[in-house]
Amino acid sequence: MNRILNILILCALSGFWLCGCMSEDSNSLETSDIFIKYYGSESAEETIDLIELSDGYLLLGSRTDVDNTDIYLVRTDSAGNRMWENVIDNDITGNTEATSTIDIPSKMYYDEARDVLHIVGTSSFDREDDDLEKVQVDHLFLANLTIDNTGFTVTDTLIYRYYDERSSVNASYVPSFKAVSGADVLPIGNNELLVLGTVEAGSNDPSFSDNSVLLMRISNDFQTVNWERVKGFGSDDFGRSLLVAGNNYYYMGALTTTSGVGNGGIDVLVEEFNPISGNENNQIEYGTADNDEGYNMIYTNPGIAIVGTTGTGSVQYAFMLKISSNLGAAQIKTLTYPEDENQDWNTQGADLAQTASGDFFVVGTVNSFTDGADPREDEIVLLPTNSVGEVYEGDVQEYGSVQSDAGNAIIRKSDGTMVIGATVHFGGSATMMSLMKTNKNGEFLRN
Repeated sequence: MNRILNILILCALSGFWLCGCMSEDSNSLETSDIFIKYYGSESAEETIDLIELSDGYLLLGSRTDVDNTDIYLVRTDSAGNRMWENVIDNDITGNTEATSTIDIPSKMYYDEARDVLHIVGTSSFDREDDDLEKVQVDHLFLANLTIDNTGFTVTDTLIYRYYDERSSVNASYVPSFKAVSGADVLPIGNNELLVLGTVEAGSNDPSFSDNSVLLMRISNDFQTVNWERVKGFGSDDFGRSLLVAGNNYYYMGALTTTSGVGNGGIDVLVEEFNPISGNENNQIEYGTADNDEGYNMIYTNPGIAIVGTTGTGSVQYAFMLKISSNLGAAQIKTLTYPEDENQDWNTQGADLAQTASGDFFVVGTVNSFTDGADPREDEIVLLPTNSVGEVYEGDVQEYGSVQSDAGNAIIRKSDGTMVIGATVHFGGSATMMSLMKTNKNGEFLRN
């Protein structure tokens, strides 16, 4: 069983490690509005997603021990105080070769009308019914949970592989199960879910081993698959995020191309689809001469805003891609701010929120603190921009330890303050989940 760290000791250490990361005076902030909290154990935890509840917050993450990774949930009150934490133990007890699984969540969605929490992710384990020796196979993982102030109950789970029987496409192809990873989930109607993922099957020829986007509609109890659709472009393509905007449904993917829009290897794919049939209504591909990989998207009324990372290797920058609702017009903006007069910091974008005035806050990582002169490594970064993605350079916020940290998710509350889900590394295996609330200006609490 995981042992809980002594929080008093951790807070003392974090005060030492995190000092000096910011220059502003914490006494100038409204301290009643802001906080920084940490959650975890002697295992390594990582934040994946964050949602706001009526009386607090729910953090979704992963907890990794020596040979196992589980889905990890932390519920807090409105001040960030932990109410409970627990893992979803999805170990496969019927497998004689391996009883533990690697379970990595991707997204969660709380259906308030039905009081059900949906979690999607990937469960990897070796199967007795394949011909592979100790090679882990990815499976789509879905779970329905009920939650309250004392904990959660798992009511339904699904471990799923896609069965590809399109033998008519290639006469020599033998129908078989294909590995699937889960990306996002979205309720539709009263009794069904839309699920986005990635399947290891060529969309044009199932005998190909490239990855394709998998979109499916399934009943809430996971018993009936209404339809499944595989889409790819002849190389590795991945499902990333789902979005509903009014009566319109979209998914975003990562498209690998050698001759596509940007000729950059990876481009952003956005498709509007019919949720009843799964058929495509419209789509747009967007990219530059570099790799452009989107991570999340939001509805901005009347358009769509996507955040991600552009570039390769040691030169990467967060970007914001704004697209019209009809997918007709698109504009990309690289989000940079200067390290000095000669160069900009390298950044990665993970999530974004829009203010009532139309400005944006992008949360992610600044990953250039490795030049020897600065002891810090990757830091959490909050990039404020105007409505077209121009960064307010003087208002950029950085926060973190001397190890590698990352901003993972952001919520803008109705009062204008923001809550950020992050991962903070305190050295060794002490990687913990963190919840950070800013004031209305996006400023963090200082140590």
